[in-house]
Amino acid sequence: MSVGRKYALSVGVTNTVSVTQVTLIATSAIRPSLYDLLISSAAAPADNAANYQVKRFTAAGTTTALTPQALDEGDPAATATAGSNATVEPTYTANAILLNLSANQRTTARWLARDGGELVAPATAANGLGLFVSAVGGSSVATQYTAHYAE
Repeated sequence: MSVGRKYALSVGVTNTVSVTQVTLIATSAIRPSLYDLLISSAAAPADNAANYQVKRFTAAGTTTALTPQALDEGDPAATATAGSNATVEPTYTANAILLNLSANQRTTARWLARDGGELVAPATAANGLGLFVSAVGGSSVATQYTAHYAE
């Protein structure tokens, strides 16, 4: 991974099936690259599972705004934007699943890219990457997401 500005997104929402949990939205000036993703739950332990997919989108949909936090406090504000808990889903590119991860509520799931294996969004306004819940086994639960990305 190139040395660049790095940012964190962190949010807690309910992992509702067929709802995008987090979006990372590019601009024409930047290609954000996702390199670390953590999924966990602080809810009372139970045997619930979910399938999460990171997918490309060409229109960002409507979400609650998230403010990316610089990992190095000397860096400027992020150029890319982010959102959570979609009320209008992004327009996903057909068959463009970049990461497919299933996790049980009792565990913490982590995906960490090897150098050069980051998931990169195009430098196109309103395009980006979405973390989508494709299935829930059992009940939806309060889930925490942390993503690190570079610009």
